[in-house]
Amino acid sequence: MATYTEAQFIELYHEYAPKIYKYCYFRVNSKEDAEDLASRVFIKTWDYIVAGERVDNMRAFLYRVAHNQVVDFYKTSKKDREVSIHNFEDDEVDIPDESTFVEDIDMKMTISGIQSKLDTLHEAYRELIVLRYVNDLSIQEIASITGLTENNVSVKLHRAVESLKKLVQTT
Repeated sequence: MATYTEAQFIELYHEYAPKIYKYCYFRVNSKEDAEDLASRVFIKTWDYIVAGERVDNMRAFLYRVAHNQVVDFYKTSKKDREVSIHNFEDDEVDIPDESTFVEDIDMKMTISGIQSKLDTLHEAYRELIVLRYVNDLSIQEIASITGLTENNVSVKLHRAVESLKKLVQTT
């Protein structure tokens, strides 16, 4: 779909806002900054649509805008540039409703351990893993967002996962 009505855009917002926020949060590790960035993503996207521009793949487009917003954030931010993606104790973790308390704790501990290891990966690897496994984007969508070829995304993603596996196994 190339053009969107206001009602359709509102539906897109409700569908993608939590996902874009989560992507931004994993990249900047600040709830407030992630909220600001996610808001800017949808404002810029709406402005783009109102200007009559064509969007063929809205999901990939939103993540590309989010990626650009995060890059701009770090270019203009005077904050510490190191991103940490641990300390998620107060945040929701996608755990099935039928899970037990013990399983919930075990899952949170596993996620926390992986997040601390993920934090030590090179930024490009971390971004690919977050896009693929946290935001569940396809290789094609990741290529569109990052500007890499699909083959390059696949190779780098494989290397990123292997690096993360080594880090997790050394613990």
